[in-house]
Amino acid sequence: MKKKVTIYDVAEAADVSLATVSRVINGSNVVKPATRERVLETIKRLDFKPNQIARGLATSKTTTIAVVFPQSLFGHVKDMIGGIGDTGRTLDFNIIMYTTDELGLGNPIEEVIEKVIKSRADGVVLFNNNCIDKEIDLIKKYRIPAVVVGYKISDEDICSVYVDAKSIAYDMTKQFIEQGKKDICFVRATQNLVDLNDFAKGIEETFKDSGETLPEDYIVDVSNHYEESYPQLKEYFDTHKHDVVLTGYDKEAVAVVNAAIDHGINVPEDMQVVGMMDTSYATICRPPLTTIHVPVYDMGAIAIRLLTKILNHEEIDEAEVPMHYTFIKRDTTK
Repeated sequence: MKKKVTIYDVAEAADVSLATVSRVINGSNVVKPATRERVLETIKRLDFKPNQIARGLATSKTTTIAVVFPQSLFGHVKDMIGGIGDTGRTLDFNIIMYTTDELGLGNPIEEVIEKVIKSRADGVVLFNNNCIDKEIDLIKKYRIPAVVVGYKISDEDICSVYVDAKSIAYDMTKQFIEQGKKDICFVRATQNLVDLNDFAKGIEETFKDSGETLPEDYIVDVSNHYEESYPQLKEYFDTHKHDVVLTGYDKEAVAVVNAAIDHGINVPEDMQVVGMMDTSYATICRPPLTTIHVPVYDMGAIAIRLLTKILNHEEIDEAEVPMHYTFIKRDTTK
């Protein structure tokens, strides 16, 4: 069966935005003649049959912002909903949430972005995850204004709000090396609002700058889900023990603490543990978890404000906005 040609195919083939294709379909006079001819030629060549969605894309703004995030990031995103929702209401924008699954299989990002476009959202907020490069490519392809949270990037109609994961890792690792703690492990899950690859680079750079040897196999990859990461770590501690364990998220840090204690490893006397984000996991952990506080509410608020500036063609002072972080000392470090 021949695949049905969509407005997205026409926009890509003609190298124009979806709105431009729709304006041509609707006879708008704001499209340059050369562009109009290129779009019409493409429509004819691809045998595209316009539908109501294509026609509707030429209408005025919907004042709607789409927020797209993987389900496994909900623990992070829920703390941003306040900032996103409050700022959206203040600026009179509606917020629509979309989710993808962890591996992009059950609810692929391609389908989600298509839903975003069909909803006629004016712009989209994306969150750092292991499919972020594909997501960015898609929003560039369809020329959707966007703000990316947790991943440093800027481009035409794309801004970002992020935390400097490399600096966090560098500062923490340096502090522990100066204390004589050189057996440092990084427990890494696949998804987070901070760039975990940059986090790993920060650890590596600290050892290099300190003239110390980086521990072999210092990264331990675990599941995003506690019920899977805890048994993984419990088995890992059958044969391993470290001076310090750094993690990319508080949930992984709690799994580390519980698995270590179940092996008779005392925290923090035998092994120190540091989490990330300063979520409720940090305070319900026993002992209470030392962690890095990231202002997630503010990240959500700034993401919406940046996106509305793009949509309203306002001046943007900084397209890549770094957020401040704070080291919160509790009882899993000395």
